[in-house]
Amino acid sequence: MDIIKIRFNSGFSDIHEHIQRLMDEMLSVSRPFITSQTTAWVPDADVYETKEEIVIVINLAGVKKEDIEVFLYEDYIYVKGIRYQPVKEREVIRYHQLELGYGEFERAFRVPAPINRNSIEASWSDGILMIRIKKQLPVTKTIKVKAV
Repeated sequence: MDIIKIRFNSGFSDIHEHIQRLMDEMLSVSRPFITSQTTAWVPDADVYETKEEIVIVINLAGVKKEDIEVFLYEDYIYVKGIRYQPVKEREVIRYHQLELGYGEFERAFRVPAPINRNSIEASWSDGILMIRIKKQLPVTKTIKVKAV
């Protein structure tokens, strides 16, 4: 068993923050986009922003394209689907190592900037789902100041 050293600083807020961080690490809550702890597995994802768009890249190796659903609701992009186990359980005598997750999955990603809601595109290649969303261009308006 590993020993976790806790260093206490000057105040209660420091203790609270340290305990919260430890709990987040232990419970994997540091992945803020997970919507449900009841899903069978959680695919890894990257979310990044360019000047023109928000991009979400999700590793869905072994998932069929037709088993994926992507939708926008309010400020969130939802990705749901299922990855089936390639081996039938009745064929397995004993597992010696079991690391891959199978079954239903769901991820929710908060869109970090204003977007053009009609510009969402999703592409699929070699087990990677890429979702691209154009950013909303800021509305600028020039107002002339009149002397009174």
